[in-house]
Amino acid sequence: MNKHIYLLLFIIALAVTLSACVNSPKQETGAPASSSLPDAVSTTHAEATENASAASEPDSSIVATTEAESEPITEPATEPITEPNEEPETDAGEEPGSETTAEPFVYHGLVELLAFDDSFIIEQKYATTDNFTGVQQYDRELCLVNRDIVDMLITANRLARENGVQLKIWDAYRPISVQQALHDSVPEELAAYVPAPGPYSMHARGISVDVTLCDKYGNQLYMPTKFDDFSEAAHYDYDDLKDDQIQNRDMLNSIMTAAGFQQSELEWWHFDGPNRDDYEILDISFAEFEAARDGNR
Repeated sequence: MNKHIYLLLFIIALAVTLSACVNSPKQETGAPASSSLPDAVSTTHAEATENASAASEPDSSIVATTEAESEPITEPATEPITEPNEEPETDAGEEPGSETTAEPFVYHGLVELLAFDDSFIIEQKYATTDNFTGVQQYDRELCLVNRDIVDMLITANRLARENGVQLKIWDAYRPISVQQALHDSVPEELAAYVPAPGPYSMHARGISVDVTLCDKYGNQLYMPTKFDDFSEAAHYDYDDLKDDQIQNRDMLNSIMTAAGFQQSELEWWHFDGPNRDDYEILDISFAEFEAARDGNR
């Protein structure tokens, strides 16, 4: 009987022991059994939270690179290659190399100056009654010059602007019949200033201009005399003048000669182009020029 009791107690004790082993928590292999860590390596909750948050944020440089790399790759646009001897394609009816703007009209070597540069100030005295004859000599105002002095005048105009002034043109091409009328209007003692038509008629060749200087507002500078003043004071080297008159006259002379013109000895405003004998004397009216121009449009 006693043996049976002892056997029963042994079985009960064994069952209790086995039950306790089954219900105890399992631990990772190699992990310490205790949750306490040394103070030197312990991490607070706040630090752990901050580190976890930082670790969760992506590196911005990596994101940017990734975005750039994620863009679709396209081939660079290239222009079609034309072989050296290949003619470019043109629209139907268009001639290769044709100009889009027409050249200014030329008639017997004469052109309209403003067709090349419209910044000139034009005040043609002989197209009005405000001249020494008191009579309008031109049928209209039209500043014509020989094509060969256009670039020279444009250069002079540029040099004037660089000096803070502007070029004003009083006269340019003058028909030889008008030259005769002007000569007939002065007494013989003044004929040197207005000579009769002849080999020295420069205006009738379209290569001479009568000019002065204006300030930036268009006001004429103080010069030795007015236009067509037939006196010694009009001579290019007359020096019984005020300082500003001499300075302005000399500035005009410097500008025009730098552009390639030669100054008249008798008239400070008169300048001639080179190679006189290369140009014919003309008697083309301004009306004739315009009629020819308009007929060619």
